[in-house]
Amino acid sequence: MANLDISVDDKLDEGISRLAVKHYGDDSEASRQRVIETALVMRILWSRSVKEGQQETEEALTQWEFPQSPIIEEDTGTIHDWLFRR
Repeated sequence: MANLDISVDDKLDEGISRLAVKHYGDDSEASRQRVIETALVMRILWSRSVKEGQQETEEALTQWEFPQSPIIEEDTGTIHDWLFRR
């Protein structure tokens, strides 16, 4: 297994410790490493699933498309009223 040096800020470090205590009972270095390894595995599997179009989980793949509609000068008042309703 490869060793990685990862720099984390104090807030993330506290979160890793909390997860280690919650899932493994302590915040020893071994438990903290397991939390990080699990997070990396989850991220890699998620990325792979997205890349392959959810074929492994047979989830629906959605693509959001919006028609190109240029905003004309007449619409600016309507948009302003819609955004800033009173």
